[in-house]
This record gives sequence, structure tokens and C-alpha cells, in this order.
Amino acid sequence: MRGYLTALAAAVSLGALAGYASADTPPGASAVEASGPSGIGPHGKKLYYFMVFASATPGQDEEFNRWYDRIHAPVMIETGDFIWAQRFKLSAEQFVPERLGKDAPAESSRRQYLVIFAVETDDIKKVIADANRRLALPRNVSSKAIQYGTLQGPLYEALGPQITQKQAQAMLAEETAAGRVPGPDVPAPPKKKSFPIGNDAAGTGPASGTPPQ
Repeated sequence: MRGYLTALAAAVSLGALAGYASADTPPGASAVEASGPSGIGPHGKKLYYFMVFASATPGQDEEFNRWYDRIHAPVMIETGDFIWAQRFKLSAEQFVPERLGKDAPAESSRRQYLVIFAVETDDIKKVIADANRRLALPRNVSSKAIQYGTLQGPLYEALGPQITQKQAQAMLAEETAAGRVPGPDVPAPPKKKSFPIGNDAAGTGPASGTPPQ
């Protein structure tokens, strides 16, 4: 279980499953909104996101979700510098189709579930040590409904605040005025090279190993 906090990352597109918020998150506020400028959390400390990918044991999704919702996630954010958690399930629709075939990597199967933990701290090494301690507590009851071999848990430090749609529009207006990007009304050329998006794009682009035309 100690490797739980240091495994490699996996790319996935998501659909929301469930959420948790600490007492420090205002009622009705999005957990994602609970960060300040320049990657600083609401209490003035560095903000990190700990993302855990996993799959349920076949046929045990209901028990897996009950265990994660009612035991594991609450244990992780019960005390300390974990300020909120939110769970997700894999969406049936994907921006980039999974690469299949004999040349596909052994780890090509996407994990079915994700939980994102927000951590606010100026001592991330201490947080990792404390999390490993809590993972070993009897209170963190294990479950046969999770495939432990599928666990992946990368930890990322925030580079800056979230960007809203309104802010994105303002920035792009400035870039357009400066002549660095075309306006939103400029149509795409007939054969524009682009990264394939959506399940209908299977068989082209980086997702399949074939360069876009």
C-alpha cells in the first residue's frame, strides 16, 4: 500500500460520480472553486491534487462504490491537510479513443474509477507520510471489491488558479486583438490537421498510432 501514493499517471476522460467537501468549503460551492490565485489554497498554502485511478473487481461495482463512498475516501480526508475529495467514473464517450491492437501497450485498459483529493500544505512530504500512516490503520478497512493491481496515484502541484469560461473569452479576445490567433468566426480549412476527438475518430491520429491526414 505504500506505493499507493507514488504510482504512475494514467490519462482518462471522466463523468462525475460522487463528491465530498470539508467543513471549510462553503455550502453549495464547487470543490474546484476552493482555490486561490497562483496555485494557493483557501488557507494560503500550496495546493496539490492527488488523483487515484482504480477498477472494481468484476461484478462488484456496487460494493466498491459503497466502500469508497462510506469508508475509504472519508478516512483519507477525516483529518489533516486533505481538504476535499470528489469521485468520478469513466465516461462512455472519450475525447481520445483508446489505442487497441497488437501494438497497444500492456497498460492500455483505462481504469474505471477516479477520486481526486485536494491537499493544501507547505510540507507535502509530511502529508504523504501521514496519508501512508492512515492507510495502514484498521479504520481503513480493505475491500475485496477493488482490484489493487489497477491502482495508480499521481500527485500534482497546482501551477495556478482555475480559469473560468469568462476569463478564457477575455484572454482570447486580447490574443485576437494582438493578431496572435484568428477570431472565433474564422472557419476551419477543409483539411485542417488536428488531434482526433471523439469515439468516431478511432483509427486516426496519435490515439491509434496513425498520423492525421
